[in-house]
Amino acid sequence: MIRHRSWCIAFVPVFAGIARADVFSYECNSFPDEAGWEVVNEVCDAEQWLDGGWLFQHVETGCGGPPGGGQFDYTRSLAEFIGEPAFFIEWRIETDGDQSEIDGVAPAALTAGGFGVVLYHFTIAKDQVRFIRDFEPPTLWIDIDPDVPHTYRLELFGEDLYIWYIDGQVIDSGIPGAAYPSSTPSINWRAKAWYLESTTQWDYIRYGTIPEPASGDFDSDDDVDLDDYYFFQDCVTEPNTDAGPGCTWADFDGDSDVDHHDFAAFQVTFTGPTD
Repeated sequence: MIRHRSWCIAFVPVFAGIARADVFSYECNSFPDEAGWEVVNEVCDAEQWLDGGWLFQHVETGCGGPPGGGQFDYTRSLAEFIGEPAFFIEWRIETDGDQSEIDGVAPAALTAGGFGVVLYHFTIAKDQVRFIRDFEPPTLWIDIDPDVPHTYRLELFGEDLYIWYIDGQVIDSGIPGAAYPSSTPSINWRAKAWYLESTTQWDYIRYGTIPEPASGDFDSDDDVDLDDYYFFQDCVTEPNTDAGPGCTWADFDGDSDVDHHDFAAFQVTFTGPTD
């Protein structure tokens, strides 16, 4: 059973889509098409709105269904990351959709794929996640706690290793079929109704080069500035509390938490933006 770690952190303002040298972050405080995502499908008068830094998407059956109904699909190219030796995708969502919808690739899904042999496909319901890799067995079914958001993270290291985390816990790892991103790669995500209506809320979607440990440089753009400070705050924990795999760049003393000791070190590395 996956348990969500809760925290209370103050955030500095940022843009909805933050694009830097080696990271893209959609922080869900604007609509996806305004932040650089291409609309693939918008079906059956599905609703979406913004509230408190979250993107909400409500979908209902209709348009000749069920099966089928409301749907939002978005995509973005990963071409600039082809050949990247250490790549990550991280997203945080909550949905109230039933696990019976998973067979219809609903209520929420995120996929990293392209025209090559490599595919990472996640379908997420309120209390279960399905993971399909390269359309080959085994298909993984993972139970999660309902009614709370969960953080999903995929790390890819060329042809050598993939690691999938939920809330900082390793769920699956192994040797990939090939390196990714490659072969016209893209990231695609959506909310969809199959037989039942649902509401899915997205907190953020981030992807790019995995930052160097203890660098303070989340976006791997060779400076440490206010953009990095925003993500540093996202990593802050109580002392002796694991901050998770996405925060090793902010863990300067290597003790798995991100606390006031790490903040002191972050201040020393702070350079401000450089051109």
